[in-house]
Amino acid sequence: MTYSNLPFRKFRFDMTGTRHLFIRQDPDCALPEGAIPAILSVWTVKRQSDVLPEEHAPDVSFRSVAHVLEQLASHLQTARVGLRIYAAGNIQFLSDVVKVTDGAGLSVEEVFLGPPTFPARRVMCIHCDTMHDNVSHDELTCYGCGGLLSVRPHFSRRIGAYMGVSETAP
Repeated sequence: MTYSNLPFRKFRFDMTGTRHLFIRQDPDCALPEGAIPAILSVWTVKRQSDVLPEEHAPDVSFRSVAHVLEQLASHLQTARVGLRIYAAGNIQFLSDVVKVTDGAGLSVEEVFLGPPTFPARRVMCIHCDTMHDNVSHDELTCYGCGGLLSVRPHFSRRIGAYMGVSETAP
């Protein structure tokens, strides 16, 4: 069986980069370890409706995860070689960041993921394509097709979810 997961590794600043962007789902997520780079921007999801990002400010607050992901996709369209992305949050947030960075063509060596703050995962039923968020067990009932799904240790970077497989699905 093939195993694939999010590319977790030592969460520390990579000083081979020339610019660094730390994206965190919550203000409580700690910076990566190591010396703080000279050119560092910190983007934080604050979940407040009155938050408006300031263009080109090193520390930026966002009102939602969707908002920060939209800005990340836009930012990566003009990013230059040497950018390093660091992300901290739960598995769903990290998988969303990976999906955006993959779509922009960043390599695994340019994206660093902190340890998940919450173990729940996004799972996709391979039988009916229904997405299930916040799954913390290895089995669940699909609310799309009703099949009993076993969560496989395979993470699809393209879809941004783990695979749920059933032997009883219609």
